[in-house]
Amino acid sequence: MTRLLAAITNPVLPPSIGQGGAEQGGTALGMLLGNLISFLFIIAFLTAFIYLITGGFHWITSAGDKANLEHARNKIIHAIVGLIVVFVSWAVMTMVAQFVGLKDFPTLPIPGIQQVQSPAQNQNY
Repeated sequence: MTRLLAAITNPVLPPSIGQGGAEQGGTALGMLLGNLISFLFIIAFLTAFIYLITGGFHWITSAGDKANLEHARNKIIHAIVGLIVVFVSWAVMTMVAQFVGLKDFPTLPIPGIQQVQSPAQNQNY
């Protein structure tokens, strides 16, 4: 049986990301997508965390000025909301992945379509 869909493999690639022939299916594509999504979540978390740190720094250095305090407070609130959004989107994505049967989410195993043999191909001549 040959997998026709997502048979993206390359003998030059390391075994962890899809070395081999069509029998391995879409391991390279699945690893690429899973790692890209993980990378985007890490970047979103780090951006929100840095925004929180800079808001705290502005709060400390505001010297009691109401406009600067308001700016710093808004920055901190936006950073906390950003962290909550990142966490909730990760939780929803993980829950949907479990619901549809992707137990190993970071590698995203992409199934292949198996070639159906006709009755004429099954006969031995």
